[in-house]
Amino acid sequence: MKGPARLMFVLVTSVAAASHTVGAAADRFVPADPQFVVANVRQAIPDPALRELIARWRATPDDAASAALGAAFLEHAGKLREPMYVGRAEAVLASAASRVVASSTVRRLYAETLQYRHEFPAAEVMLDAILKETPRDAAARQQRASVRLVRGDFAGARADCAQLLASGGVQTIALACLAEAMAGAGQLPQALALLAAYPLRDSEPPAARAYFLAVRGELFERAADANRAIVDYAAALTLTPGADSVRAALADALMMRGESRDATDLLGIERPSLALTVRLAAYTHGSDGDRLRAQAAALLELEAARGDALHYRESALLALNTGEAARALAAARANFRSQRELPDVRVLARAAAAARDAGAQRELQAWMRDTGFRDAFTENLLATGPRG
Repeated sequence: MKGPARLMFVLVTSVAAASHTVGAAADRFVPADPQFVVANVRQAIPDPALRELIARWRATPDDAASAALGAAFLEHAGKLREPMYVGRAEAVLASAASRVVASSTVRRLYAETLQYRHEFPAAEVMLDAILKETPRDAAARQQRASVRLVRGDFAGARADCAQLLASGGVQTIALACLAEAMAGAGQLPQALALLAAYPLRDSEPPAARAYFLAVRGELFERAADANRAIVDYAAALTLTPGADSVRAALADALMMRGESRDATDLLGIERPSLALTVRLAAYTHGSDGDRLRAQAAALLELEAARGDALHYRESALLALNTGEAARALAAARANFRSQRELPDVRVLARAAAAARDAGAQRELQAWMRDTGFRDAFTENLLATGPRG
């Protein structure tokens, strides 16, 4: 799902959705590790509240019931790290969203499932339609800003964030959103100054504070201030311990500061996501590292077999860890076509350097020059790369 400074903090944790079944038996995924968990059956059993929503939807599958059930499935997906619930939400919402009388809530929730599947253009089109009808729909505007930030459309995101600020929405979210868009478009110092001027209060919603802190942490990191970045990431993670993107960002920042033990400990949680597993494999040596790399490779193979949205960023990170530079660069380039957040920029720079591909480095430098995107780590890496 997705970099640390993301508006989806205030919506739901990002996970990929499954939509296709595996075809012939010969094509089926068979894990090599007998301890590999294909599905957590215990987590698949609905709780009483969810069973009630399912029963209500089955009895009357109207717009309201579809919205309630779809939202509940998405909440379970984020809370339990179970992608199957996003697939269930999509199944419920796709039909409801196609109706002429579909509410903006149903369509926005369906756009979330599209975003989780990395179908960003389709999600944005749906959100465009909602905002054309109801320009003051703050939830849809937040979500469109999130999609635009992921895609690297910083001008479009800035317009949405400014609208949120002007419309009297949650100021913490709107300011952080605006700062993130500004930093993407060449105004990193101004973005940090904007956040520094805002008095963040403990009385504000935890998710909103976490988003603000994660954005500020990322901007500090891009400005080569690792110490303050780590403080903000840690505070954001305390507020939203289930936010894997923040956990990954904090682990990466700790590792870059040489604190490998702390980074490894941070990633050692129950049911880690693919993003966390790939990082833990990179930070672990010996047979345990080999086992984790095999597990990450198996997860990538499983999502391909299921027809899920492919995690090209994680594929690139895993290939870098196993010394497959060409494969890493191919995955990083595929990833960058749709996702252009800080982790996407950095993995492309690392892959291009590992492959000693001057053309790929020039392309990334051109994008950074055209957008104004600044990141000290990436700039240093590109400056020392091959020429020609």
